[in-house]
Amino acid sequence: MRILHIKNAWRLAATRAALSLMIAVGGIGAVAAAEPVRPPTPAGWFHIYPLDEHTYAISEPKYWQENVSYLLIGTRSALLFDTGPGIYSIRAAVQGLTSLPVIAIPTHLHFDHVGDLEEFSDVRLLDTPALRAQVRGGYMVEPPSQYMLRNSFKYRVNGWVADGGAIDLGGRTVRLLSTPGHTPDSVSLVDGDGGRLFTGDLVNRVITLVGVPGSDIKALAASLLRLLKFGRPGTVAYEAHAEAPITWAELQQLASGVAVIAAGKATATPSCLGGAPMRRYMVGAFPFVLPVPGGPPQPPLASVTATIEWDGGPCK
Repeated sequence: MRILHIKNAWRLAATRAALSLMIAVGGIGAVAAAEPVRPPTPAGWFHIYPLDEHTYAISEPKYWQENVSYLLIGTRSALLFDTGPGIYSIRAAVQGLTSLPVIAIPTHLHFDHVGDLEEFSDVRLLDTPALRAQVRGGYMVEPPSQYMLRNSFKYRVNGWVADGGAIDLGGRTVRLLSTPGHTPDSVSLVDGDGGRLFTGDLVNRVITLVGVPGSDIKALAASLLRLLKFGRPGTVAYEAHAEAPITWAELQQLASGVAVIAAGKATATPSCLGGAPMRRYMVGAFPFVLPVPGGPPQPPLASVTATIEWDGGPCK
């Protein structure tokens, strides 16, 4: 595992530079108004491509998890589904695509999906008693087991969306669904009449983690079955770590295969994830990782750029 501290480093450097400049130009009294300036985004960090003329994928192929966020644009507002790891400004990328007000909703609350929520003035979450209880003074406070880094994280919450609630963007309505499994707070979007779904980390091509705190394979099986009710042949699902969408046939295969795992009728091979012993299952070409019975979940990482070997064998 390699551990870097890019995000903290640029913030410290930017703060020091701003302080030095303001002391030299305006005196120490001007320091209170100084704000860190983020560094320019390296060429190619964001790969932005249209799904149609009003929908964009904002991929980060140079980040080790290759996060993909999605921007859905209506006539009155836009919805950004996930904000990525926050190493470079996704808000700047969004501003290049729309000038409309932006609603930001994370697919779930891990660090690589909420990294830039503080850049947005309208952050909304799934309305549940558990999540509301974490909001203090208007700020969501995430512990390490939820954030999945070894520190807590907070950001302002501006609104709540009920399970199944519709969000009117102007000429376009999307529906937010509670789809637990990867995490208890995981959500998916149904776009319009269900021709497109946005499913976050519910299932992923590279690996689906059902071994983090709060993961539940039975809930995951139920969420997949629920999603099938909102789609139809031809529906595709856009996940959060691969640019290739999941086809309707793959969704059906995943729903059936995950149900077999949840029933305890599938065969696993030993695996290791962040030092925690795991069981690895395959549903077609899709790998799923679950803790061993009575074993610990995957522990939080040290930093936003710390890496994990997804294909590790048994823990040594």
